[in-house]
Amino acid sequence: INIFALVFLFSAATSSSAVEEFKFNNADGLKLLVYDNSVEPAKNKLLSSFHDTEFIIDGEGYIQLGSFGKTYIAGKNIEETTAYLEDKFKPYGKNLMVIVTPLIRVVMKGEFGKTGMYRFSPNISFWDAVAEAGGMSNSLAAENMYLLRNGDIVYADFMSALYAGVSLKELGIQSGDELIAPRITRLSFNSIMRYVNFFSSLILLYLALTDKQRN
Repeated sequence: INIFALVFLFSAATSSSAVEEFKFNNADGLKLLVYDNSVEPAKNKLLSSFHDTEFIIDGEGYIQLGSFGKTYIAGKNIEETTAYLEDKFKPYGKNLMVIVTPLIRVVMKGEFGKTGMYRFSPNISFWDAVAEAGGMSNSLAAENMYLLRNGDIVYADFMSALYAGVSLKELGIQSGDELIAPRITRLSFNSIMRYVNFFSSLILLYLALTDKQRN
């Protein structure tokens, strides 16, 4: 695959995704922070039970919101979800503030230490996401990483992003993407040098034996 075509594909994908509004979907997650600014969080037992808590959206689009029961979230954007939950909690706080952070689904495959599906805040750095997945077995895998999105390959300079503190959101990574760190089959420099040294030794041995026979 032509690398320039891949770069163009990524640019096109991220430019279109930049204007798309994030909406929660089944199997996404959300982190909830709930404050009643008139009292300390621990003193409002009901609200404190939802403070700094993560929820997973089930296959039908609901989260289980404790005593409030199942609450439908799928299809809502962040602002709608925040307003919806503020309305639910409003009777239980005098000066309420609700902060909703989405947790997007990213599947990590290939040369990661711990492959699998993860839910990340879009605001975390790409470095932290890779670290949570156990890092990578070699730098060649990092240099050749790519995304699979709906069956299409999407490329970016992930190697630079890894060390630049770039966030998943800035990279254009979306919920449902698969991040592939491929197994590289080409020989490393060290392997090549071992083969060179081995064949050099054979040649030197052959020359030494030939010279001995002549003498």
